[in-house]
Amino acid sequence: MHRALLLVLTVLVVGSAISCDTKDAETNALVDPIKIETGYVSGTLTGDVDKQVRIYRGIPYAAPPVGDLRWKPPQPATPWTGIRECLQFCNSCPAPAVPPDPAGVPNSEDCLYLNVLTSAKKASDSLPVMVWLHGGGYTLGSGSSELYNSARLSSNGVVLVTTNMRLGTMGLLAHPLLSKESSNGISGNYMFLDMIAALEWVQRNIARFGGNEKNVTIFGCSGGGAKVSCLMASSLTKGLFQRAIFQSGADATWAPGKPLKDLEELGEKFFARLGVDKDAHPLKAARALPTETLIEAEMILAREIVGNSDDELWDSAIDGHFLMDLPANIFRAGKQSPIPVITSANLGELTGPGNYLMPYLVPDYLNILLGVDKAGQKGYACIFNKVPGRWKQESCDSFHGLEQSYVFGDWDNSSGWWPATFEFLAGPAGAKSLDPGFNDGDRQISEKMMAMWSQFSPSGDPNVEDLVSWPAYDSEMDQYLYIGESVQAKPGFSKIIREQ
Repeated sequence: MHRALLLVLTVLVVGSAISCDTKDAETNALVDPIKIETGYVSGTLTGDVDKQVRIYRGIPYAAPPVGDLRWKPPQPATPWTGIRECLQFCNSCPAPAVPPDPAGVPNSEDCLYLNVLTSAKKASDSLPVMVWLHGGGYTLGSGSSELYNSARLSSNGVVLVTTNMRLGTMGLLAHPLLSKESSNGISGNYMFLDMIAALEWVQRNIARFGGNEKNVTIFGCSGGGAKVSCLMASSLTKGLFQRAIFQSGADATWAPGKPLKDLEELGEKFFARLGVDKDAHPLKAARALPTETLIEAEMILAREIVGNSDDELWDSAIDGHFLMDLPANIFRAGKQSPIPVITSANLGELTGPGNYLMPYLVPDYLNILLGVDKAGQKGYACIFNKVPGRWKQESCDSFHGLEQSYVFGDWDNSSGWWPATFEFLAGPAGAKSLDPGFNDGDRQISEKMMAMWSQFSPSGDPNVEDLVSWPAYDSEMDQYLYIGESVQAKPGFSKIIREQ
């Protein structure tokens, strides 16, 4: 009796969803539930009352990389029956201890999920798509941060996708035994293969959310910028995106890449640290270990080899499959994806004071911009120097990653991101108060940045009529866009560090 009743209810739920899907196909209205390749999903509204967008949290784009799938390329997600209510963020990928995320999302190896925010009203709206690759080097971070899932950027006429990917040891471990079991004879780079899987998911599904799979921009801050570099340098990503934005990071900034053999040797040291190297079946033994054991061993080995448990232990592997050469060399030759780019750096992270100083970021960007020019595309350079009112009065500089809060429209701390930056970023850069002291200028600059980023996504040109004149980068003119209390084009991008 109970089984029969359950069957009837299941048929009614799924049948209702199919009926809705058919009706919506006729009206073309974008309403829940939405049918994607693995089943039906429903979301909820989020954002300001006058500019709400639909958000779908925690959509699986690949199978959980656990058990025998630990250290293997991502596998297809399992379909489900009924309607999956995508109302909560799913797990972030395991990482060493960091300040708590305001969203309070737990860590788990079952973490290959993405979130979709759409301002489309109809499935046929075909809005440009922006895929965010979070920062935190290659070891930390999450696509489930409230900051990255703010409705304000999406309300500028784009479909925003934020995604998780395996990190650190889970995402980059290489080992001779892993290479031996691979059909390609390689290992490592699982983090990047996850990102490719997410981008492939976008190609197959984003039109259901009113997005255009032929108009995709990848963008990221800090380590996310380095991820953008590697994806642009890989031949495996052809056709998956058409624009790219670098914010506060590039490959040479964080992790320039290493030969697969070197990373395999590091993997052998890691297995020795775990104590599984003498086991009869080392891979099986390592895959059976708790996540916490792996993270602890990663931190210990990082202290022994690179001198700090917070530094990058792992790197992208030059494996002849995902990467044929160092990303910087590929850009130097102009052989990366031939697409337009924006490069953005914060003045304070170039000149200090503060943590995460990167004066080498401008030379990294120049290499990228010249490579883009060699490929026959346009690149745009930007220096960000807007600091909230009270912090500016306290002589705080535009610290590392500050621009991302303006890109996502968090000019009023609606995400809870700002206080969390104080100890590690704002304080060392000169801030003395927890309250940044927002004013209308912060909102204006944020709205301008969202407009430019959103304009660049469909067109490859960030210029917005009656808002800004941003010249494409040319080595002779050496111009860039300066974003501070005002927005204006200036000369001397390549000389910024020398002139300070």
